[in-house]
Amino acid sequence: MQEKAKFDQIKYITEYNKKNYKQFKVNLKHQEMEELNQLLKKYNLTKNKFLKLSIEKLKNNEF
Repeated sequence: MQEKAKFDQIKYITEYNKKNYKQFKVNLKHQEMEELNQLLKKYNLTKNKFLKLSIEKLKNNEF
């Protein structure tokens, strides 16, 4: 009898993320990062939400 393979949740999540997401990575100077973090905190935004809002503004020619 064949044994049923055990579900590997970590492997599943890793593969799912590879198929459905791409990472956006940027290098900022320390001062720029501090300023960004302060603005995000002031407007109660996550980095993800900030990026999505920025993309929408670009699409709508609001820059």
